[in-house]
Amino acid sequence: MISFAQAQDNLHRLCQTWLAEQSDMSEPLALSESLDRYITEDVIATLELPRSDLSAMDGYAVCSQDQYGAIASQVFSLKGESRAGEPYKGDPLAPGECVRIFTGAVVPASADTVVIQENVECENKSVRMLHDTSFGANIRCRGEEITAGAVIAAAGQLITPNMVPLLASQGIAKVKVRPKLRVAFFATGDELKASGDTLGEGDIYESNMASIAAVLRYYPIELINLGVVEDTPEAIKACLATASDTADLVISSGGVSVGDYDYVRQCVDAIGAVSDYKVAMKPGKPVCFGHIDGMENGKALFFGLPGNAVSSFVVLTELYLPAMKFLLNRERVIPNTQLAAILETDLSRRGGRLEFQRGVLSKYEDTAGRHTFRVSAIGSQDSHRVLGLARANCTIKIAADVEHISAGSEVTVSVFPWTDLQ
Repeated sequence: MISFAQAQDNLHRLCQTWLAEQSDMSEPLALSESLDRYITEDVIATLELPRSDLSAMDGYAVCSQDQYGAIASQVFSLKGESRAGEPYKGDPLAPGECVRIFTGAVVPASADTVVIQENVECENKSVRMLHDTSFGANIRCRGEEITAGAVIAAAGQLITPNMVPLLASQGIAKVKVRPKLRVAFFATGDELKASGDTLGEGDIYESNMASIAAVLRYYPIELINLGVVEDTPEAIKACLATASDTADLVISSGGVSVGDYDYVRQCVDAIGAVSDYKVAMKPGKPVCFGHIDGMENGKALFFGLPGNAVSSFVVLTELYLPAMKFLLNRERVIPNTQLAAILETDLSRRGGRLEFQRGVLSKYEDTAGRHTFRVSAIGSQDSHRVLGLARANCTIKIAADVEHISAGSEVTVSVFPWTDLQ
């Protein structure tokens, strides 16, 4: 049995080897369609931002030529107006002259300071300054935010909604992104029935495929649901062979343990290679991953999940999901968000394996306005209890050698990616 950290390292190396054998492909997408995709090349600014000196406030752009800002009580002659989209087009301002200006409008090259409108008094074409204003105040200088030639988005970066205004401000209509990762998944187990079927004695409704689809739908992944496969070596081997020619990654649910009817592991080994690891994690000890040799299109990666619902979920989210994000961006492993939180109640358990206990994480604000996090474990941690999983928003990570943690202690939690902590 190997440690969870060793399993992570082995999985990362497997993914690196596989990526090195794949073509580094990209596809152009309209900016509006590129959300949650990874950029394949650096995006370089072609425009300065701002493109001109702009006013940060409504007021008056003055030609003071006084670097000490001693303009209080001075009277300036009004020569025109500059507003967004319609810059001032008159003669250059001479000392003692100004133009009316509005937020976002171009500051005339002959002006050196913008005085806010609350600090002036106007009468006809005369504008009296009521307070001193710092030389150069209230001007957004050309190129102060972005210079032409600067990298504004790096290869491997995820396009998020807050990136779109930046890219759009450069006139970018299309970006090159990585294709979606094609993930085929299936379940094995003669006791598994589809929703709506009648359950016989010993039957259960299949839930792991729904769980896989629900977790992975948040990412740029093309999901290929292969359904429940008959629990025979022949059927499983045929499914794996077909999946390896249509997908980049094949995920199985069940059949990776050492039972008499756990055929998935041996089938993968027969047509590819499998790392038969027992990982020192709880839940989810029976874990294996490797690759399948496709009949037509090279290798497909293989990630095996336990059949137990909670074990399957924990292995998928804690071990495999960061690896899949690495496959998506090809640049770096992106772990799940880890936070420090205060444990609300005592926690005891039997040591020996790194444990991921399902928990409820809450955010609090103390009297000083600082945010802190508190977490409590959810009841029984048996790996078949899906009700507790549904109520959780994180897992509490407990080191293998720890058997008791007192309330008030600081613990590390791994936050579910979709958790909204308000």
